[in-house]
Amino acid sequence: MQCYEQQPGGFAQCRASCTPGPDPTHWDGKKWTCKELGKRAPGDDVCAAAWESCTKSHCCKDVGFQCYEKNHTWATCKVDCVAGGPDMSDADDEPWSCKKLGERVPGTQKWVQAECSAGLDNCVSTQCCKNAGEQCALQNDYYGNCMIGCVGRGNGDPWSCKKSGPRTPTAPIKGGKLAPWALDKCSKPYEGCLESKCCLGMNMQCYEKNKGWAMCKEACKKGRDPFDHNETWSCKELGPRSWGIAKKGFPSLYCFSLMRTVGYEVGIMKAQLQKGAGIFGCDDTSLFTADGNITLHGGELGKISSFQFPGAPVVTSQDGTAGNTQLFVHAWDAVIAAGIWKNHAWTVKADPDAVIIAERLRWHLAPHTGEHIFVLNCNKFPGPNYPMVYGALEVFANSAVQAWAQRGHDCAAPNTYGEDYYMTRCMDFLGVGRFLDERILGDNLCMGADCANGWISAFHPFKDVASWEKCWNTAMDSSAAA
Repeated sequence: MQCYEQQPGGFAQCRASCTPGPDPTHWDGKKWTCKELGKRAPGDDVCAAAWESCTKSHCCKDVGFQCYEKNHTWATCKVDCVAGGPDMSDADDEPWSCKKLGERVPGTQKWVQAECSAGLDNCVSTQCCKNAGEQCALQNDYYGNCMIGCVGRGNGDPWSCKKSGPRTPTAPIKGGKLAPWALDKCSKPYEGCLESKCCLGMNMQCYEKNKGWAMCKEACKKGRDPFDHNETWSCKELGPRSWGIAKKGFPSLYCFSLMRTVGYEVGIMKAQLQKGAGIFGCDDTSLFTADGNITLHGGELGKISSFQFPGAPVVTSQDGTAGNTQLFVHAWDAVIAAGIWKNHAWTVKADPDAVIIAERLRWHLAPHTGEHIFVLNCNKFPGPNYPMVYGALEVFANSAVQAWAQRGHDCAAPNTYGEDYYMTRCMDFLGVGRFLDERILGDNLCMGADCANGWISAFHPFKDVASWEKCWNTAMDSSAAA
């Protein structure tokens, strides 16, 4: 640890590191000089990282985490804990005492919303950002914007992308990959959970009615329930809230592609299936076809058959690309009808010629799990129609898909729209929040596709097996080297 100065002659604090500028996790917005006072103390930080043992240290490293006790022999750092219930990521289904050991690591403070920058605000003077995960990136010494990652801005003056001030922390990650026992023992939505005290599915909680009955459902209002013969519910929470069936990693992803049954897309999808790569790295996967059914064979999955849906004419859109809104409205109807999305935190539509790395998608989406948002991925030409969704990768929170299922057909859907433009406008109409992440997709139609970039989670377009596999292998090599 090192003693760092906030203001000359003012406050100083022992920390592992320090970034000049205001610290979003500190109780005030005064800027830190980060001048080192004295010598750094030798030794390593004894506090535990997320989900590591804090049984002895009673402290955590990560923003928003708290050391919780399971029993007298084990404690770990996590976001929350419900006493008497299991932890669905734990090695067994034994209950937790949830006794707090030490203090919770402070998160973003209230002053950040009043004093920091967002959007196109110039952040040169504030050196801080309102939105979680963003940091002030400079174009030059006089102008900068808050961004998750600096990738430049259209065809204007080049950006230096020099960082100014600390990054505003993302929300702490709520859960983890489900343990095998959880998949077997936890209750399904709207089933009894009095014994299991845990639920499968997205945003499900075990609620107690009385000492003899409890059920997995999204919400519960204490008192008489008009949907249960007006009987009284205590609505006591038993165990943790679920955040999707995360079989391969957290958060859980449901990925699908709309493909043709003939042509180059078939070969690319076969190659993905054989490797267990691309959309087949997600927790659940579907293929949708309008021109017949297709069954692909290979890999650990063995085989996958497509869902067929009614086709629609593809015309020329208002910007000279494919006007395919009606086709994709029919596809989304089929997605909703299949119902697989209900079990997962995020639904991802990916083009067959996009190289998708599911684990990196989880990196980008984990801090935002549970939010009512969809992801904008391109801001090439800031203006009335940007930022927007580029259709190679469309990412929607569970509640966003739920909103489309309930009211999506109220959206204007002229077939002269491209489906990505349609979905952007429809999500806005439905009141779903926007989240801009320009580093989630590298698209040659936007700001370029550098397959060696170890943070970007998808690359597009690669329209034959050889180029798709080359990009995939490059991305895997960059991950191994990171």
